[in-house]
Amino acid sequence: MKKRKILILFLILIILIITIFFLKRFPKLQKYDDFLFLKLYSKGILNKDINLQNDKKHNNKKEYHFKIDYKNTDLKSIDLAETINKESLIYEKIAPGTNGEFSIILDSNQKLKYKIQFISINEKPKNLKFKALKDGSIISEATTLEELTQKLTGNINRNEKINIIIKWYWDYEDKENEKNVDMQDTKDSGNIKKYEFNIYTIGEEFS
Repeated sequence: MKKRKILILFLILIILIITIFFLKRFPKLQKYDDFLFLKLYSKGILNKDINLQNDKKHNNKKEYHFKIDYKNTDLKSIDLAETINKESLIYEKIAPGTNGEFSIILDSNQKLKYKIQFISINEKPKNLKFKALKDGSIISEATTLEELTQKLTGNINRNEKINIIIKWYWDYEDKENEKNVDMQDTKDSGNIKKYEFNIYTIGEEFS
């Protein structure tokens, strides 16, 4: 097993050296650097054999706490990179093949209706998708955070805590549009440095 790991690491090193050589010889290939490396990662060149060195998951699980008050709006600004799953992190940025999650924790000192809303600060990558879960069940899935908010509403009791988990993922493959997905991901991975958005919570009269 140890020899196998060393062999894999050696092969990766050779691939990286060859890639750097070609990028220096052909500067036009530079814009594809991140995407190609990430795709190799996703397809298995950097496979589970490396991750076996750590049995524990290294998810960066972020929690954002909101107090629900009547006729009051609470706001937090979020950088999605802060919520990334470290096992999928490459080059310290959001890119194809990455994923993550964060929790929205609600509590209130009175019985109210709550609403959760998102507003993007900058444009998100096209193939970045989201799902919201409550009590282990999916309550909403969408291609934008704004669409996700349509079902992020409900009632909260006094001294109750509600945990809404938002999962996000940027997959490589779009089966409905496989021919164009590589071009779109390449374009988005080159343009996006970070994706930021605001979370709002609103308290309304109980219904």
